[in-house]
Amino acid sequence: MHGKKINILLLILFIVPMFSFGSRGSGISFDEGSKSFDSTKCYGYKYFKNKGITFDSTSNLSLYNELYTWLGVPYVYGGRSKSGTDCSGFAGAIYKAIYTVNLPGGAQNIYNVLKPVKKNELKEGDLVFFKINSYSISHVGIYLANNKFIHATSWGKSITVSDLSEPYYQRYYFSAGRYEKKSDQANNNNSK
Repeated sequence: MHGKKINILLLILFIVPMFSFGSRGSGISFDEGSKSFDSTKCYGYKYFKNKGITFDSTSNLSLYNELYTWLGVPYVYGGRSKSGTDCSGFAGAIYKAIYTVNLPGGAQNIYNVLKPVKKNELKEGDLVFFKINSYSISHVGIYLANNKFIHATSWGKSITVSDLSEPYYQRYYFSAGRYEKKSDQANNNNSK
């Protein structure tokens, strides 16, 4: 009898967690009742939180989950994949995966297809642009929250999270942009 109790206890210890946590990777969703943020739905929650990102019910968890899978990808000029990428290749790959948008190659070309956004109006997913040792745009990153952005850096040799208030990025910051769907652009043009 004692052995049966232990077996039942062990069975409970292994099966209950499977039902409690098994849905973690099954999709991104919020508790429909409260619309509160559930950190278990964000695979890189601890990493991004340690980088100074705060989350709430409006956070795009699909974006953060995709970004988390790119951490540590090496910098490769002209690259656009997880075997190696540069800044514009990284931005393009994320936009294709998350927003189903095909961005052109090159930071300057990407900037040219976006709607300019003021720095104090940045939203998660907007793109931030820099002129580093150049008269033209030479670097792009993806804005997250709390002044933080993620980008592929040649000097950092991989994808990393940085802060727009760091002196280096303040010095070279140029502008920001937001992608608008063609129908949104047409509506804006018609309203002028």
